[in-house]
Amino acid sequence: MSFDYPSLLPCLGLLVPLALLSVIHYRLNRGVLAFFPPSRRGTEFRELRFRYFLSAFFFLLFAACLIVALAGPRWGTRLAPEFRRGVDVVLALDLSRSMDVRDGGEGSLSRLEQAAVIARELVTLSGGVRFAVAVGKGTGVLAVPLTDDAEAVKAFLEGLSTSLITGQGTNLESLIVAASEAFQSGFPTLRRIILFSDGEAHQGSFSQGIEKALAGDIMITAVGLGSETGGIVPNAAGPEAGQEETATSFLRRDTLRNAAERTGGAYLDGTRERAAAFLSDHIAAAVRETGTAGFRRERVSRSYIFIIAALASLGASRACEKKRRRHHGA
Repeated sequence: MSFDYPSLLPCLGLLVPLALLSVIHYRLNRGVLAFFPPSRRGTEFRELRFRYFLSAFFFLLFAACLIVALAGPRWGTRLAPEFRRGVDVVLALDLSRSMDVRDGGEGSLSRLEQAAVIARELVTLSGGVRFAVAVGKGTGVLAVPLTDDAEAVKAFLEGLSTSLITGQGTNLESLIVAASEAFQSGFPTLRRIILFSDGEAHQGSFSQGIEKALAGDIMITAVGLGSETGGIVPNAAGPEAGQEETATSFLRRDTLRNAAERTGGAYLDGTRERAAAFLSDHIAAAVRETGTAGFRRERVSRSYIFIIAALASLGASRACEKKRRRHHGA
């Protein structure tokens, strides 16, 4: 036997003071026998005492059964269908300085701007899906919790920039962890993270972040931004500071593809036409998978047995009490 809420079982100790109170109450009310004729006191005393203690016994049994029922007893097993309800998606966006690179040259969209465009279009195309947004640089942050409010998500994506959060370097592990924390354990949904990044990571262990996603039954789809020929990373101080822009950033396609494939997800080139439509179709396919996801063996709840026993005991206690009072009135 197991219990859903075993912490309630110590409440059974309350039965001891309740039993003592019943005895004290009985002793305080024994004077009622003085109202019976001497010839009837022996018989009436025994009958009233029996009914009183029988009523007290059933009341204590009622309390015990009620406590056990609330504790959620389970025993025996059965096969139960396992359902998944919908799909939850977390948009995980890399805000490291390398995402400011414009691989197509001046006048083209930066990697982050391209990611924001794809993400906003995806939210527009994917009705009935809850979205959240996580952003990361040196540390990952859950910026928008899971919500049905698509406009709120798109409004946040409108204001994205690499200066949104402070920090240096790129920690994709922290970003994945922050995104994973958006999912709520009480909702058995299909869990998806869409990672927008160039794949460069200078801190943490991206591999460990993937392992944590696997442990949470989370699939990662990686959207690669940038090019393998690379681009110059704009200096954080700006051109007016007179500092040369010498750092070059490259798209780490293999890193992102391997991460996605390890979780059963897919890799998508962010420069691909209709990238958002591809992601939307990918999510729609997951939605079609929802429903019965197989069967699992679970312990059977037996609370109803103790609830019935509690009600029966309370009824028996009240019946004994009623007869005792009627007898006393006679």
